[in-house]
Amino acid sequence: MRRKHALALAAALLALLLLALGALGWARAQKLRRQAAQAGIWQAGGHWGEALKGGGAESGAKFARKLLELRAAQFPGAEHVSCALIPDKGYYLQGQGAPEYDYQALFSAVQQGLAGSGVAWVDLSGALSASDYYTTDSHWRQERLQPVLDALGASLGFSVSLGDFQPNSVQGFVGAYGKYGAKPAEELVYLTSPATGAAVADNFQHPESTAVYDLSRLKSEVPYDVFLAGATPLVTITNQAAASARELVIFRDSYASSLAPLLVGEYRTITLVDIRYMASGLVPQYVDFTGKDVLFLYSVFVADQSAMLR
Repeated sequence: MRRKHALALAAALLALLLLALGALGWARAQKLRRQAAQAGIWQAGGHWGEALKGGGAESGAKFARKLLELRAAQFPGAEHVSCALIPDKGYYLQGQGAPEYDYQALFSAVQQGLAGSGVAWVDLSGALSASDYYTTDSHWRQERLQPVLDALGASLGFSVSLGDFQPNSVQGFVGAYGKYGAKPAEELVYLTSPATGAAVADNFQHPESTAVYDLSRLKSEVPYDVFLAGATPLVTITNQAAASARELVIFRDSYASSLAPLLVGEYRTITLVDIRYMASGLVPQYVDFTGKDVLFLYSVFVADQSAMLR
């Protein structure tokens, strides 16, 4: 009899525990949904994404003016200056659940603002698709950038083939939207070559990180930081064994972190400048633009909120 009572009590306690755990799981899921909604997080076509803030054409025009001010003040004589905007994955999922946004108005405002300035416009909208981005993160996949390299190379005069790189697969990657419940985990691929192995990074924010791939970051809260160790105002990559003595300066956001390692075989030095974290007036103290190519490479997230450029 006592055994029966003990078993019944144990079963009741287990049921209560399962109910409590279920309630906690439900509450956590509800909290994540609220946080995601507040942050403008959306889901469409198997992807998680983040809504643009709505700066639109007005912000695009200011963005173009900022770039021209930089050129006039810091490298007026540069011969090869190009600009490209990187669409977010929502551009390719319009009508499929991604928030509606007038991308054409933003692109046109930037193009018109740069017209006649000598800054070459590079259209990347046809070089990408939704599948070229991580599903749990906003960033593009390095191993899918051949069309982007072709478009940029046509403007700046270089040629890079991803066939010359070795893919390295990392399983279990969950991007920035993981904190809102994004899943499932996916694959991250980083590409290596003799050039990436020979390249040395001088990182202003992370001086201890001298490789173009900081593998320790794969275990951090932001595993995308494997590319050039993450956010930093300034980093210069040097490869003395590059195919040419050419040098490149990229004004950029985080998307360029995974692009730059693919260019180290073409340029002896690549300097990446992030004026979200560094006042633009300070740049000439650290960067000599003499004889260098210049690329403005920004995602639409920056062009849509161009006030973040200092």
